[in-house]
Amino acid sequence: MINLDIGGACPRQPLTLALLEGFGMDIDPGPGTDTFTVGTVDYPTAEAIEAIGRATMASRQDSVLAMFADDRTTVCTALALIYRTRSGASVMQVEPCRTKRGRPMILVTTDRQKAFKLDERQILTTVPVPPRVKTDRGIQQAWEEIRTSMRSAKVDPADWESANFSVFADAQAFADFMS
Repeated sequence: MINLDIGGACPRQPLTLALLEGFGMDIDPGPGTDTFTVGTVDYPTAEAIEAIGRATMASRQDSVLAMFADDRTTVCTALALIYRTRSGASVMQVEPCRTKRGRPMILVTTDRQKAFKLDERQILTTVPVPPRVKTDRGIQQAWEEIRTSMRSAKVDPADWESANFSVFADAQAFADFMS
């Protein structure tokens, strides 16, 4: 769990923008591949995550979603990576990791068994897990950069719904919608 309090403002949109930036994704990419989304989920339940997994398969978009227990907290309980497999979708808890300045962040599973990055086409690919010392330092560095980026993010709450990334404000409502 990580507290993303940025001075009283809701952290969801700044966090989403900071993650997009950290992964080296364009905020407004224009034409091209649209295979990866970043967003947030409030009130996550097993049913909602399953529904989001089904949506991931249907939309052919892998996702990293910041989980929040409710719509008021600033504490991110986890980052969930939901990606397509040949047999469906896989969900795993990940952490952002910056192993080298100037390079996009990668995602490392909390058990340190797998790592992922976005390639130049913004398609999720696996990469070797960095050594433990680099991983631990890289995760700390990534969260520091995310917080810094969140504080300077220019957000427009009115434009939130028309943004080019997915945000599921209420996971249970999404699950009900997908049923």
